[in-house]
Amino acid sequence: MKIAYLITAYGHYAHLRRLIAALDGPGAHFFVHIDAKSPDPGDLVGSENVTLIPRRKVWWGGWSHTAAILDLMRAAAPGDFDYCAIMSGADYPIRPTSELHRILATGGEFINMREGFQPDKPEKRLRYRFFDGFDRRLHTPRTLFMRGVELLLRPIAPLRRYPFEKVYVGTVWSVLSMDCVRYILDYVNSHPEYERFFRTALVPEESFFHTIIGNSPFGAKVRSSLTYTDWSDRAASGPATITMEHLDRLAPGCIDGWGQKDYDPFFARKFTDSSADVVAAIDKRFR
Repeated sequence: MKIAYLITAYGHYAHLRRLIAALDGPGAHFFVHIDAKSPDPGDLVGSENVTLIPRRKVWWGGWSHTAAILDLMRAAAPGDFDYCAIMSGADYPIRPTSELHRILATGGEFINMREGFQPDKPEKRLRYRFFDGFDRRLHTPRTLFMRGVELLLRPIAPLRRYPFEKVYVGTVWSVLSMDCVRYILDYVNSHPEYERFFRTALVPEESFFHTIIGNSPFGAKVRSSLTYTDWSDRAASGPATITMEHLDRLAPGCIDGWGQKDYDPFFARKFTDSSADVVAAIDKRFR
């Protein structure tokens, strides 16, 4: 089984090195995008199977993250891989790599995906125009100005027409067959209006890939995502960092973030440079 790991990273390079070491082996290749706003990764590349792609600035909620993932897909597309795992540098495997190979040998596209807008992924993300190039989670003068412009445009700009039949939404962290990845790239290349539309969407990576897949033959092959994330604290700005308290939840047969029972994820997120003890406990108990 040949797997391309497509990783978007934002620092925490000690953990990123742990992640790569845990997944390394025959047939593995790591394509890594480092946010241009993050420090230089130093000696991250120490192997022939680690490729750092050109860096771009990535801003939460903007098109730039989707663009970085497309860059990673294009870097991997010429290879003879069976699957591409779309990951963040804050992920970590919680099963032996042989288990991932066993799962992928059964076929399918492993991505959380639902038809139609959802309460946590509302229509306004696509209906209105949003801009990239600033951190919308901060309260800086630039952020306040840009968000103000977005609000001012709503009553004067026409509502946007959707360049797709049905919308699908979900989480971007996924494991997709190489055929599916190439289909996505071919679709984007042959439908420039589709990319133009999503360039001014909010958090586009949570619908851009899903909508292509859902309206394609690959939609019938979708299975649950292989990444566990703890979103139990709905008031938090992001998922919980994995701690020792999560170990029982990571056991086979856990409940995923979408309420699915008997869920056996392969990855979990998120971890940091300070997660060495938790990672060691995961390795000892599960790997």
